Amino acid sequence: MPIQHKFLNYDWNNGFYTENSILKNKYYLPEVLFIGTFNPMTPNDNHADFFYGRNWFWPVFKNLFIENAYVLNSRRMPANGAPNHPLNPTIEEIFGICKKAKLSFADMITGVFPETNNYRLLNNDNVVFNDVEYNLINDNERNNIGGLAELDALNQIIWNIENITDYLCKNPQITNVYFTRRPTGIWLQKWNELINSKCSKKIEYGAIYTPSAARLDGNPRMEMLIKHWLFNDNNNYLTLDHEWLIRNGVNPNNF
Repeated sequence: MPIQHKFLNYDWNNGFYTENSILKNKYYLPEVLFIGTFNPMTPNDNHADFFYGRNWFWPVFKNLFIENAYVLNSRRMPANGAPNHPLNPTIEEIFGICKKAKLSFADMITGVFPETNNYRLLNNDNVVFNDVEYNLINDNERNNIGGLAELDALNQIIWNIENITDYLCKNPQITNVYFTRRPTGIWLQKWNELINSKCSKKIEYGAIYTPSAARLDGNPRMEMLIKHWLFNDNNNYLTLDHEWLIRNGVNPNNF
């Protein structure tokens, strides 16, 4: 059985659900789609309760769409270990932001090991496959531990590009698609497949800095990430669409 995406086909029982690791809902037609990589269903240290539920994404969006100011200053969950409750923002606030900003989410990978059970999960959520250890988050081999690129070379990745393309075709009102990292390595080809897909002519595609805020210069980290998402002039990254933000009550000048 494959190791599946945590939100492959998931229902929050409140009108929000996923199909093929793509967020869907009964309330609104999405206008903005954020695309990530892979959120594996591993047993020990994946405490995510929603897309980007662990990192800086939702604290940033609460500052933007609810507070319209710098109020939260830390990530939603710790980088490692179980989170402390209550979480800020709450899952209910996250759904409220989704409704307000008409957000949707998808990941490029829906699972790994499509046709084999010949792997072993370790306590650190790495896996051993054919006597080689792999990390299911890292792009490439690090310290003799393989990553997703090495698994892709072995045809052990279940890609989601066809389903995302179909979703875009069924939702022509989507105007912006943001990849939450810079597309390099195995991600670049798949990202270009989306950009060149049949229903993409009227969509603005671009990358924003990773919501993990890894290796982001400066402090406080919250301020640096928001300023990068709103005002950066790095050609490798887009900024969030200011017209969309203002239309949804965000004043970029507050940041």
